[in-house]
Amino acid sequence: MTLLELTGVDASVAGFDVTHDVSLTVGEGEAVGLVGRNGAGKTTTFRSIMGLADVTGGSIRFRDEELTDLPADRIPGRGLGYQPEDRKLFTGMTVDENLRLPIWSLGDERGIEDEDAVVDDVYEVFPELEERREANVENLSGGQAKMTAVGRALALQPDLLLLDEPLEGLAPVVVSNLKQHITAINDLGIAVLVAESNATHVPDVVDRIYVIERGEIVASGDPNELVEEPEIQKLMQGSGM
Repeated sequence: MTLLELTGVDASVAGFDVTHDVSLTVGEGEAVGLVGRNGAGKTTTFRSIMGLADVTGGSIRFRDEELTDLPADRIPGRGLGYQPEDRKLFTGMTVDENLRLPIWSLGDERGIEDEDAVVDDVYEVFPELEERREANVENLSGGQAKMTAVGRALALQPDLLLLDEPLEGLAPVVVSNLKQHITAINDLGIAVLVAESNATHVPDVVDRIYVIERGEIVASGDPNELVEEPEIQKLMQGSGM
């Protein structure tokens, strides 16, 4: 069953057109990748879904509800979790407080009655954060900060998790570890949509991918096959198709 469906989405940022006729789907419990070089339109696509970009055309439906009709602050309560590319952790606050913030603001809308149990579930997914729960987030390593951002997106028990460049800028051992965590999240039945500029990262964590270039979807299919295609490799290296 289709969980998220974008149909012909056009979006702009600060008055500039960024995405054009973007169409993609994510099914219940599915893992999907959105691959493209920096500036291709991945983040704008994610921000469009979350009501944070100006959608000028097309449709974005989640569980058959039109998201473009909703204010941005109501969309997470519908069952979407979002880890932005720049993390946007709340400095001056601990890991634990960052994880609890979404529950404090939208927990009632998501029907969360046991805040502690939900946060404990996040620590089960990310045991590395358990020992850092009282640390201020500005004192975390890059990998720990990424895990906290993903964990915060998990705190509302979403049906779909949007991960924008979760593996960017991390050491190879941390990338490998975080891939395992993403797979574990998907194994819980939570659908994931992962945006990455490094196409080689995604075959390990997704079932299929879309390739975006200059704001348009230019290819889709099996990740292992697509990342081996010379045209896709040239695109990722900035040479175009």
